[in-house]
Amino acid sequence: MEALGKRIKFYRERSGLSQLDLSQRSGVSQASIARIESDKQKNLKRETIEKLAEGLGVSLINLMEPPSRVKEERAPYSSTRLIPVVKIIDIENFKNLKTLIGKSDRYEPSFSPDVSAFYLLMSPELINDPIFNEGDMILIEPATSIKDRDLVFYFSHEKRGIGKIYHRHDSLIILPLGHDMSPLISKKSERKRFHMNIFRIGEIKK
Repeated sequence: MEALGKRIKFYRERSGLSQLDLSQRSGVSQASIARIESDKQKNLKRETIEKLAEGLGVSLINLMEPPSRVKEERAPYSSTRLIPVVKIIDIENFKNLKTLIGKSDRYEPSFSPDVSAFYLLMSPELINDPIFNEGDMILIEPATSIKDRDLVFYFSHEKRGIGKIYHRHDSLIILPLGHDMSPLISKKSERKRFHMNIFRIGEIKK
């Protein structure tokens, strides 16, 4: 599946998608996508390939083209850069984004095109779903627009967590990850008044 993994990665990067984005679009787990792209996933089912093709917005025929038909061109955001890693305690004392990013003493490579992007180190108080482990990092993209059904990190003086966001008329609905947590619902016009910060999550880094 080496050639197929190469093509999936090519189309994903050409579209400016992270593995998490493609996972949300296709219904195939991010871990599986990572294995497929690195030629570690064997015996792929046709159903999985069809889901990935749909998530990438390409036909199944194009996705199955021979490797020689795939152009060797760099995706718009195919070069890495080092971005800061911050801890939740830094978020709690959040005043200014530039100050938050500037105080980091650790950096990790990322493909994110968001110039304000940073990694948030997962700690026990943030882990409310089995997909996360202590020490994982989530890519926060403050300058990237948030779309319906995106995975987001939200925090205010009273609440913080990770969930999926839904736009409904004039309201924002966040469904926190974790079965024992209630949805957060607020008017879009009231978000600033309640000091709720909502940032898009572009990647989960294990």
